[in-house]
Amino acid sequence: MNETVKTVLTNILTMAIPYIKQLITSKVVPALKRKAYERLDDFTSDRIEDLYELLEKINTEQNETKKTAHLEGFKLGLATLKAIAGKITEACAVLENAIGG
Repeated sequence: MNETVKTVLTNILTMAIPYIKQLITSKVVPALKRKAYERLDDFTSDRIEDLYELLEKINTEQNETKKTAHLEGFKLGLATLKAIAGKITEACAVLENAIGG
């Protein structure tokens, strides 16, 4: 299961990174905004990696109390990441519609 999760996350990042890099290197986006996008990308990648590491802990932890705590943290992190993704996706749709896209 760990390899499946890692594979899915890797595939998602593999698809997204070229577009993110294109946006970051574009001369259309001012340097200050570009830096903000870089930070957002770094933050997102770090949180995904945190969740993957927590999943590893869940699968290897022998102490049930710690395992339960890791699982609760994982669920909270996953819900938070989904909420952030939903907010970004919704904002993108609204902004795209604003320019007739």
